[in-house]
Order: sequence, then structure tokens, then C-alpha cells
Amino acid sequence: MSDKAVCYILADVHLQPDPHHPINVLFLNFLKHQAKRAHHVYILGDLFEAWVGDDIGLSTYTEAINALHNLSQQGTKLSIAYGNRDFLMRSAFAKATGARLITQDVIVETIQSIPFILLHGDTLCTDDAHYQKMRRWFHKRWIQGIFLALPKRKRLNIAHKMRQQSGKATATKSAMIMDVNPKAVDTLFQKYPSSQHMIHGHTHRPACHTMPDDKTRWVLGDWHPNSAKIIKIENGLIEMMTVTSQSLNQI
Repeated sequence: MSDKAVCYILADVHLQPDPHHPINVLFLNFLKHQAKRAHHVYILGDLFEAWVGDDIGLSTYTEAINALHNLSQQGTKLSIAYGNRDFLMRSAFAKATGARLITQDVIVETIQSIPFILLHGDTLCTDDAHYQKMRRWFHKRWIQGIFLALPKRKRLNIAHKMRQQSGKATATKSAMIMDVNPKAVDTLFQKYPSSQHMIHGHTHRPACHTMPDDKTRWVLGDWHPNSAKIIKIENGLIEMMTVTSQSLNQI
């Protein structure tokens, strides 16, 4: 089977405004050397550290936008989902990158004849009641419309303050609260009984969890300056793999 039959799934890259940031460099090298060999690449949210409108993001992350465009132009299908930091991506982003924008919280995709439940993962963290309340509020279309109509500087200032507040809040929350709720996971598997596998990010705790009835929950890792945990699907086999600068240079 050719390389183009390979599918990669990743999340939580958190690209920085500085194009020379090590995480950005690692991601761009991944697109250039490894992702181009794939039939399909899924990015399940938080590709960017922040996205406060296409008019700002497309100029802030020019290198990444161009690299994603080149990838899709070379024949690799590209699907990008909303995360909790970049749910304001719109049609201009999709047009600039050639990506399919996944706007649903949860989708079921058939990959190499296997149905997968795919999502960012924040909706599974139901024990964090404060976060879920804020999420429901920010995902109201009219709220988003008001925010996107604000001047660029105002949006950037609001986003900066919100990231600061989020960091302080996270520091005071227990690890259990910020992880997925087992009942929420079970409920999602029950909603989509044909799927044996669930893949998500958000929690930054890469692992493969074995569930009842031989179901599995794969958790993607967040990207670091020198490495990232992603999922590779080839010949119907699923594996967690590590992307490093060294491994990419050897391709």
C-alpha cells in the first residue's frame, strides 16, 4: 500500500505568532516532509494559540497558512476542527488553506473502512462546570458576531486578557476536573454504537485507554518544541507515534 493511504490525526499544536518559534518550525517541517505523504490529515482543534478572526489570523500565521495550502494543493485531504482557542475560523481561512472546516463538536469519520468518533475533547470535560458554562456562552453565534465586529486591537487585547485569566484558573483546578468525565465518554460511545474508536485532544495527556466492549479512546498530545504525539492509521492499524525534528530530517 502506498504512503498516500496513510492518515495522520493530531491536535493542540498551539502555533505561536512568532514564525520562528520551535513549535512552528516542527509543525512546518511535519507538513513539508511527512504530512505530504498522507492521504488525509485531521487536526482536531487548537491548531493556533489564538484565532480572533480571519482578518487577523491569516496575516499573523502566514507561513502556516501557506504550508497548509501547499499540502492541500499537493493532493492531501485536510480537515481542521474547532478547538477551544480557534473556534472563530471562518470561510476565508478554509479558502486560504484548502481545508475542510469541521464546525460540529463531534463527527464520525470512516477512515480505511473503520468508523472513528473524532472531536477536540473539551466537551468531555464536564466536571469543569465553569469552563462548560463559558464555552456555551462563547459558542453563541450572536456573541461571536459582536466580537468579530470589534476593532482588531480590541479583539487582540480581549484575547490576551482571557488567556491570562484562563492560565490563572487552570493553575487552581485539580487534574481530575480538567480531564474527561468517564460518563461523558460512555454516553458518546452509546450515541455512536458502530464506532469502536474515539480520538480526541484537549487534555494534553496522550494515551490509549481500553474501554468496555473492546472500545478504545485515543488521546492526542500537545506539541512541544522538539516532539509531538500524533496518531497514524495505516492498513487499518492505529498507532500512537512521536514526531521529532530528528525523525523528520530522516525522511
